[in-house]
Amino acid sequence: MVSVNTPKHGRNLGRLLKEARESQGHNLAILARQCDLSVVQLTAIERGDTLAFARSQSNLLVAIQTYAQVLGVSFEHIEGLNNSPDDDIYIPEFLRKK
Repeated sequence: MVSVNTPKHGRNLGRLLKEARESQGHNLAILARQCDLSVVQLTAIERGDTLAFARSQSNLLVAIQTYAQVLGVSFEHIEGLNNSPDDDIYIPEFLRKK
């Protein structure tokens, strides 16, 4: 199962999907129809912008899975992304658990 743990993880995931789409020469409008999503939603996925899916995190995950399947991108490759929560958020030393 694909997950979007951090904003950086979402951006990396979107970048991979965009690179796959561009390398295969796909048109966003045609892919949107195949995924049953809008062009705006596909673009949001590629940017790592979750606001287009603000109502439900599960809708975002289903959309990402569908998009990846249509592109033929394997989930194992996606799951291997670095998704350490400390990458995007600075936590001062005095707030860190010891």
